[in-house]
Amino acid sequence: MLLKDVFITLCMATAQTERAANKLGVRFFLPELFRLRYANMGSLDPDVFAAQLDGLKSFEETEWCGYWNRFAAEYERQAEAGGDEARDPLLKAVTYYSVSAFPGHTPTRMEAYWKGRELFDRLLPMLDDRMEKMTLNIAGEQVDGYVRFPADKGKFPMIIVSNGLEGTFQEIAVPLMAYKNAKLGVFLMEMPGTYAYTKPMSGASEEIYNEVINHFAAHPQVDEKRMAMVGVSVGAYWSARMPAVNTKLACSVVCGAPIHYAFTGTGALGKSDVIISVLKKVMGAGSIRELGSKLEALSFVKNDLFSKIRIPLLIINGENDTLLGTRDSIYLDMKVPRGFLKLYENDDHCAMGHYREWLDLTFEWLEMQFKD
Repeated sequence: MLLKDVFITLCMATAQTERAANKLGVRFFLPELFRLRYANMGSLDPDVFAAQLDGLKSFEETEWCGYWNRFAAEYERQAEAGGDEARDPLLKAVTYYSVSAFPGHTPTRMEAYWKGRELFDRLLPMLDDRMEKMTLNIAGEQVDGYVRFPADKGKFPMIIVSNGLEGTFQEIAVPLMAYKNAKLGVFLMEMPGTYAYTKPMSGASEEIYNEVINHFAAHPQVDEKRMAMVGVSVGAYWSARMPAVNTKLACSVVCGAPIHYAFTGTGALGKSDVIISVLKKVMGAGSIRELGSKLEALSFVKNDLFSKIRIPLLIINGENDTLLGTRDSIYLDMKVPRGFLKLYENDDHCAMGHYREWLDLTFEWLEMQFKD
């Protein structure tokens, strides 16, 4: 594994990733969890999706997007012909457009992103007729999201869910449908700096999350004393950070968060051009050196955030996080007074191999925290 990481880093440093991918295939340069992540999202056979990854040998957007868009278009055709059976092919089309959009920010990838959102709007009523689109205008950004409240009257606990570096609404919405009967409100949002946002992510992105939290704290259907965040990957950085700066959160779930060590220079080992390029775009960095400086500025240690977190945190990860490292999850648990750490054996970043298990744990834990 170390030799592979060194080779990938050398390819990135010498701008040889695309040339190497032409021979080795794109899968070699993608995080190990990539296959499982999208297989989970679209109910795809992981082995079939792995074989599809093995069949692609270029990250160039014409090749990459054209390849995945063909799979998506075929499922679109099946959905059009499917009538009442359109749900599964629509979900798979949305999934393949999401893969095509990875990791975002180039024109053809963004076309795939918007196509996936368009199809998801068609799919959503089939999954949950109570979930609605919502837009909040905050700090010069249009913060799009999906919100859902129970049909009953009254005030409910509220969770704000934020995904990671190149995650989409669809990716977090689909698995959460299994919990749509839970008696709580849910707001799904993409992380600042990604896809549709116009400004890069930085410490100032606190303002966006603060205003989202404050908006729902004042919502007539929300019990403002029972609010939580659920974050995944870099989105979990924010579900860990916001309890230090916003007193309206009662608890928070932190799955696979970078906290400190992932922001140091050693965290770059084994990261391909694909990951580094999206990091630079999301952080608004023009060079590797500037990226390192901007990432370091997010460190919990640098910002003295640990001492300000007093609420319960459920901290989740795989015991062998090959993308961001498990060390930060353990460190966070050590540094906060009310942390509960769950590491899944033989699993990777964000415990993707135990996706349903950790979601079940999350909702059981939140229910326990929200008890009167």
